[in-house]
Amino acid sequence: MVRNSAALRLSSWVGKLGRGSAVLRFGEQRLVLHVDAGAITSVEGNDGEILAAAFGLPPEGDWFAEARAAVSQKLVTPEEAAAVLKRALTSQLKAFFADPQATLELFPGDPRPASGFVVSYPHVVYELVLREGGEGLMPVFLPDPSAVLKRLPGFSRWVGELGLPEEALAILAKVNDMRSAEAIAEPSPYGKDMVYRFLGATVGAGLVEAEELALEKTQLDTTEPEPPPRRKRRWWWIFPAVLVVAAGLYLSRPFLQPGPKSTQGPWSIAVGGACQPAELEQLYRLQARDKEKLRVVPFGDASQPCYRLVWGAFASREQAEAALSAVPESYLQKGFQPHAVLVTDNSR
Repeated sequence: MVRNSAALRLSSWVGKLGRGSAVLRFGEQRLVLHVDAGAITSVEGNDGEILAAAFGLPPEGDWFAEARAAVSQKLVTPEEAAAVLKRALTSQLKAFFADPQATLELFPGDPRPASGFVVSYPHVVYELVLREGGEGLMPVFLPDPSAVLKRLPGFSRWVGELGLPEEALAILAKVNDMRSAEAIAEPSPYGKDMVYRFLGATVGAGLVEAEELALEKTQLDTTEPEPPPRRKRRWWWIFPAVLVVAAGLYLSRPFLQPGPKSTQGPWSIAVGGACQPAELEQLYRLQARDKEKLRVVPFGDASQPCYRLVWGAFASREQAEAALSAVPESYLQKGFQPHAVLVTDNSR
């Protein structure tokens, strides 16, 4: 497998909450993804005849339109249509990632509105990399383990929505914009190879990216690294994550709704804090109790970032302070005194 900078560019764009269209070209294929901050709202292009075989309808160009037509004609159920869409998209994305000559064009703008079906890009990529055979994508997404991993704007949102097991959260808590994949994997009790595999999936899903300078250096290196050997005895915990990821194709609009961050205002109530990986892991577990209202945001020195778990969105400090008594006790980190905080645009 040869490194594919087009694959890394696509993942980085998605992770930076890109909105618009992405045109993927690989081999003789052309695929157009319409994306809204990680949610694929429409797909156009060759589907490998998967949709025609499943739906028995002539191609319409828009995969999701074909799926809606099949459902409306009662040829398949919505769940069956969703499974077909995911299978077709997974097949084409894997071919794109695997092609070292693949190209990518990005057209920022308002994405095509969702209508019925929405696919989560991070869920699909996690499943691609973590399932059987996904180790072949490791040189694509993690060509240089010495590269520093940096969180992208969608990191906290997706950590909250992916439903990953505690072992995965413990690994992600160590991604602090200063550590390399190597520094995270070497001392890990979960096994170096397994951690590399998981971090590679995390890069591919658009939650983090490799430090730019390190990435540019590896792109000049033509030596092809071998994918890390699999260590089956270490993989017992990942299967619940894959099962959750497999459910990542959503059929309704709620998935597109912006998370806890609201247009009501920039003030929130801090209900927890963390500066160490173990503490950050606790914040993610608390966030999982209410993904709609809780989010993890950074604060402090960029070179030594700390994190807050915040609740709600308010127009002013006064409004936030007036709501302190309304914070559910179950949201509070043990021993933490809730207080009003200003959440900046750099919050993730």
